[in-house]
Order: sequence, then structure tokens, then C-alpha cells
Amino acid sequence: MTKFRPLLVVLAVIVIVASAAGCGVVSDQTKQEAKKKIEAKGKQAKQEAKKKVEAKGKQAEQAAKKKVEAKGQQVEQKVKKKVEAGQKDLEKKVDDLKKKVETGQKDLKKKVGGVQKDVNDLQEKVDEMLKKLDAQDQQNQ
Repeated sequence: MTKFRPLLVVLAVIVIVASAAGCGVVSDQTKQEAKKKIEAKGKQAKQEAKKKVEAKGKQAEQAAKKKVEAKGQQVEQKVKKKVEAGQKDLEKKVDDLKKKVETGQKDLKKKVGGVQKDVNDLQEKVDEMLKKLDAQDQQNQ
């Protein structure tokens, strides 16, 4: 509504000048002056309207830019949270695998120790049997 007020003023002046011109009361010089004033006011109103439109456009552009930046930050934060969650999940999986490997190594060491003991026991028995065989060979000679 504020954009149309200057235009209404200009229109009112034109109507007044036209009616005065129609009556023949106003001289040609006065008509010329009135015409120039009307044109000047029209030009001024047009410039003011143009400035207001440009200001509104800049304001809308800035608001849109802020919204885009805010959305970008939100997306960035969501992605960051997902990445952090993924990293934590991977770290947990790695820790679980490390524990499994350690447990497996301990079990393997126990088994190797058991097999080594069995080998040592068998070696002792073989040594005893060889001694007995040697003793029998010597008796037989």
C-alpha cells in the first residue's frame, strides 16, 4: 500500500491540473510548470519504488543465503555424527577382534605346551626303552 501512495498523489495532481486546464483558468506557463512538477514527482515515486523493491530483493536474498548456510551446517553435523558413530563401531569391532586373537594365542600356547610335554614324555619313554634294549643286547653277548 505504501508503494501506491506516491502514485495516488501524482494522479490527484494530474486530475486537478487537467480540470483546471479544462476550465481555461490556468495559463500555459502554469500548465508547463505543473506538468514538470508532476513528471518530477512521478519520476521520484518510480525511483523510490525501485529502491524499495531492490532492498526487499537483497533482504530476501540474504534470508535465503542464511537458510542455505544453516541447512549446510545441519547436514555437516549429521554427517559428522554418523562418521563418529561409525568410527566408534569400528573401534569396538577392532577391540573385540584383538581380544579374540589374544584368547586364541593363549589357547594355542596351552596346546603347544601340552604337546611339548607329551613329546618330552614320549622321548623319556623312548630313551628308557633304548637303555633296556642296550642292556639286553649286552646280556645276550
